[in-house]
Amino acid sequence: MTSAAARIPATASDAVIDELLADVARIPDEHRSYTCGGWEARTQHGVGAELLERLARAGLSSREVDGETRYDGLDLGNIALHLGLSSVQRVAIRSWGRSWARVRRGPGRHRLQYVPACPDPGHEGLCRYRFALPGGERREIALGPLDEPPPVVLESVPPPAAPELPADLAALFREIAGLRFFLLAESIRWDADFMRATGIADCGGVSTLLLREARELGYEARRSFGLIVAEPFSTPHHWADVRIAGEWVPFDPMIMAAMARWSTSVPDDTPVTQPLTGLVTRISGEFVPPATHGSAEPRVSYVTEYHAHGSTP
Repeated sequence: MTSAAARIPATASDAVIDELLADVARIPDEHRSYTCGGWEARTQHGVGAELLERLARAGLSSREVDGETRYDGLDLGNIALHLGLSSVQRVAIRSWGRSWARVRRGPGRHRLQYVPACPDPGHEGLCRYRFALPGGERREIALGPLDEPPPVVLESVPPPAAPELPADLAALFREIAGLRFFLLAESIRWDADFMRATGIADCGGVSTLLLREARELGYEARRSFGLIVAEPFSTPHHWADVRIAGEWVPFDPMIMAAMARWSTSVPDDTPVTQPLTGLVTRISGEFVPPATHGSAEPRVSYVTEYHAHGSTP
């Protein structure tokens, strides 16, 4: 067996691939960017040559660019996620599940560090960043090439018992949880009508959909942007808060369903009506750049360490 063949999961039957590509094909082509060749497919998404050939024969969209067949990176990422390949997305969801389960076992703290990459390396003087931090704090810091930004310490305690939801709200959450989790381009990820029509969605659209339909049911709801806090890297995320018994409670039923499906730390029968309390930290009501460097938005990694109660970050 070749190494490429070994990377094809046993579940990747022709019927499974056809069903998956039918979902991928629901995304209009104008939202694709054909930048991934065979090397990127293999190294970034775990899609080996034999599987890529099968996908191409089954109709995966591609373009010829400079004499090489190229594919959309989000298409490949979604295929890797749903086929269970060793991908960044699947690893991230497993880490989310571990973090969600751990905070329910006892108190602790996360040491969260924003690590920016200077967008203009080699410029004179220090890098002057403005960070958007959890809780809405804005912090301005000047950093040299070898300086580390100061960490943010987030206390984590077991969340209170999940609130009992009204029947109509719980039914809405279960309906939204039935959407298939796909990573979507910025140009379409907020389109709630597209998600209702196709049955596929990512966190941006789910937050829009939940916000809109919870309000239509008469509930007070707001959008939130922040981080899913999990080791080793936290992840930017959008979700919706609903006011329950006077408190804002974070919900994302599609992510709860994804964790129950793909993370061994979350039991399969975990209700999708469970809140994300303890897993997410809010930064703002809408997307804000996590860091700015003058007028530029640098790439930021969110390096995260967990420390059990009693230890020192």
